[in-house]
Amino acid sequence: MRAIRLALLPLTAVLLAACAPEAKAPAELPPPDAAAIETHMSYLASDDLEGREAGTPGYDLAADYVAAEFEKIGLKPAGTDGTWFQPIEFLRSVRAEDGRTFEARDASGNLLPFAENISVAVAGSIQGAETSVEGQAVFVGFGVVAPDLGRDDFAGLNLNGKIAVVLAGTPKGIQSEERATYGSRKMRNISERGAIGVIQLETPTSKTVYPFQRILSSGILTSASLAWLKADGTPYSASPNIRAFAYVPVEGAAPLFASTPMSWDAVQEAAEAEGGAVQGFDLPVTIAMSQRSNIDSVYSANVAGMIEGTDPVLKNEVIVITAHLDHIGITPTIGDDNINNGALDNAAGVATMLDAARMLKNGPPLKRSVVFVALTAEEKGLLGAQYFAMNPSVSGTIVANVNLDMPILTHEFSDLIVYGAPRSTIAPYVEAAAAEMGVTLSPDPKPDQGYFTRSDHFRFVEAGIPSVYLEPGFANGGETAHAEHLANNYHRPSDDMTRPINFESGARFAELNARIMLALANADTRPLWKKDDFFARMFNGPQEP
Repeated sequence: MRAIRLALLPLTAVLLAACAPEAKAPAELPPPDAAAIETHMSYLASDDLEGREAGTPGYDLAADYVAAEFEKIGLKPAGTDGTWFQPIEFLRSVRAEDGRTFEARDASGNLLPFAENISVAVAGSIQGAETSVEGQAVFVGFGVVAPDLGRDDFAGLNLNGKIAVVLAGTPKGIQSEERATYGSRKMRNISERGAIGVIQLETPTSKTVYPFQRILSSGILTSASLAWLKADGTPYSASPNIRAFAYVPVEGAAPLFASTPMSWDAVQEAAEAEGGAVQGFDLPVTIAMSQRSNIDSVYSANVAGMIEGTDPVLKNEVIVITAHLDHIGITPTIGDDNINNGALDNAAGVATMLDAARMLKNGPPLKRSVVFVALTAEEKGLLGAQYFAMNPSVSGTIVANVNLDMPILTHEFSDLIVYGAPRSTIAPYVEAAAAEMGVTLSPDPKPDQGYFTRSDHFRFVEAGIPSVYLEPGFANGGETAHAEHLANNYHRPSDDMTRPINFESGARFAELNARIMLALANADTRPLWKKDDFFARMFNGPQEP
């Protein structure tokens, strides 16, 4: 990961001042409970739960635990049919150990040098137990369609029935959150243009974020893929035409560009430049790839509890706080310790959400209703959040989402990163709540990684709902703590309770979130996107007049 020096600057002062709430005395809330947070994390990250993979008994145990804690706190069930649970039926696909093939041939029919798990890795598919595709390869650059920028990486290209070859990541130089959004939609873009398969090429930048070898060892390829089933029993997919997918490392891509006007070295150079203006073109290569997967169906549930608002009108404006409960389960390729316990990712987020719920339930009255949701299948593509946002289990209108994912609690944090803060009127309430506790706000320190599209809040954004994602910041040792976790423990068995977790920091984070929810629930007006904001326009969300 690229080291980033972070200046401790507040978010744009003019932006926040324009709609800052009136200063009020800090609301009286019960104190946070560091011991309770430790207890929650110790259970959720225990070996007994086997990594809490969605659709497994270990996840179900975690869901039962959260429901019992919601009941103990005194929340109202906010799941389906008056229960704590919103069950989701998923189609589950696990890549078979055999049955994967990948062949690339040049215009003369010569076989190009690709070796499984060395220079290519074929993924499983949710589209069928056995799928195979064959077609001409078409290079589509980054696969970005950005009308605001006058950019369409597919202009002049015919993808119908073909294999799209796309660069991982997104171009540099575009505003970070907008860039990440464009990147998150590339598979949809490719599918809509008729492609039947995708090959993703690692770039020098993507290699620093999530390298090919990490993909092989992290369990992404061996763990189950999920797709939730719609009312008609068919799996939901934003890219239904894509029937096969493969990864190629930066060192393995050159043969695809051996006889093209632009070499792989030149493509990389252009991709790494500001703007990443890489023009797509047909490749003189035919690709055939197949996969075999074991497919069945499983249920996994979101867990939801509510504090009902006291105002007869405003209680129908619902504030949702989320934290994903699932993790990546067991990694078969790892040695003696192959359980990915997910202590910081995301037992920490769930534990702090539980304590914030306890504080709010025993604190001042809330005008708006606040719903706490422990989400399933975040690690499978933000699926539990997508299902909840598209099929909410609560009545009323969801007007805001605050998401907690992988708070790094190994240092005493003094600042807060609020991804998406400048986009909506949520920002000043977060700033005011943080100021009550002597916490400052800092800007996104890692824009290249597109975090605003990589956690559950983004599914609410796609539904037009103003949303933010919170994590402790990089000051006071936070930068080192984040870098150490990502380099050594993220999505690894070592993310467990042997980590030097600072539970007092967890309590501080829980209190901060309780204060934010209290401020939003009792604000005079509901959260709105800033006028003419990118996300308001892209997803037709409510915005300031």
